[in-house]
Amino acid sequence: MKKTILIILACAMAPMAWSQSAVKLGVEECRNMAITSSEDVKKAENDELQARLTQKVAENARLPRISATATGMYMFPDLEMMGTTLSMPGAYTAGLVLTQPIYVGGKITSGIKLAKVGVEASKHKTELQRRDVIYNADNAYWTFVAVREQRKMLDGILAFVEAMRERVQISVDAQLTTKADLLRVESKLSDVRYQIERATNGLEMCRMNLCSVTGLPMNTAIEPTDTLPQVTAPQAWLYDSSQSESLTMNRPEYKLLEKQIEAADLQIKQIRADYLPTVAFTAGYAFFGNMKMSSMVSDGMGGYFPYSTTLHKNVGQLMVSLNIPILNWGEKSKKIRTQQLVKQNAEIDLQKNSRLMYIELTNARQNVESAYTMLLTAKSGLAHAEEALRVMRDRYEVGMCTLTDILEAQSAYQQARTNVIEATTQYKIYESNYTRITTPQ
Repeated sequence: MKKTILIILACAMAPMAWSQSAVKLGVEECRNMAITSSEDVKKAENDELQARLTQKVAENARLPRISATATGMYMFPDLEMMGTTLSMPGAYTAGLVLTQPIYVGGKITSGIKLAKVGVEASKHKTELQRRDVIYNADNAYWTFVAVREQRKMLDGILAFVEAMRERVQISVDAQLTTKADLLRVESKLSDVRYQIERATNGLEMCRMNLCSVTGLPMNTAIEPTDTLPQVTAPQAWLYDSSQSESLTMNRPEYKLLEKQIEAADLQIKQIRADYLPTVAFTAGYAFFGNMKMSSMVSDGMGGYFPYSTTLHKNVGQLMVSLNIPILNWGEKSKKIRTQQLVKQNAEIDLQKNSRLMYIELTNARQNVESAYTMLLTAKSGLAHAEEALRVMRDRYEVGMCTLTDILEAQSAYQQARTNVIEATTQYKIYESNYTRITTPQ
């Protein structure tokens, strides 16, 4: 019994907890939260950090390499050489080796440049991800605002239709009108309730989508700080169509394609470097010990006596090495040709995608202009629908129009209001997409 009471109390408190966790969000807060929580942005930033580390590794190739060596050896049987016995029962060597590349065909230089290109490309990828995240956040936010406004409008219409139903019910009871009018109102009431249920479900899905985009827990209630915004003419901030080419070339996508070509060219230089002479300088210092030598040594009077010694020695060395490739059976030319084809494909991709980006930019501009025109048309239609509904209400009060007339006027107003909500939302989404495409990097 006690457990049942606790469950009931928990269920009763759940709506309270939900309302207390409501978060007020504006479009800028949504953008910042989306960037902070985006997994794609985090991965892009990790890739950028990885590219920077790769660049440092490539730069370190210019520096000398120092390594330590140590060897232990037990040799058996002993080695006899001209009366001398060499014994190594646990000989050892230890030393340091320094290697400095002097010339490697330009491979180190091209490798550093290639790593730098990788860093620049990763920056463009990060910027591209940020722009996509901002656009997705705007889309989710304004869609949520639109569905919320739609729900508010339907609540107002529901209150109006319910009031109409009460009035018609009174008229029916007083036999001033027929039951058919009451059925018409009840049919309209059912339709409005159906639309409210659909809007409620849609609003919940939009809320969850906005939570996902911004990184909020899925059960977080959200209260947007914006309603339908006032929209100004886009001609004040749209770029001129003559700037389309320069805008296209400043996009992260275009710069990424350019970096692919630059990287392919540097990889060709690296392949050539693999088949050029290389020069390296090596310096070493070693210590070896526990090498025993024994033999019979003459005493100068015709006799011999045994002699033995244990060697412990320090040895230094300096060396310059030259490596010249002579014959590779056409391997060099084939590899270079293969990479040249990779570069040609990158150039083809740039040509193809630059045209597509130009079309995308033109389409984005046209979408903004068209959405603004549609919004003006929708607002004009809403003004007419509001006036028509006001006139019909006044006429209905004095019995100069039928119930069907006022219900039709109410439906026209609902559709006009829906058109304004949809047009405003679509305009803001198109505006965000245009900004994503045209903002210089």
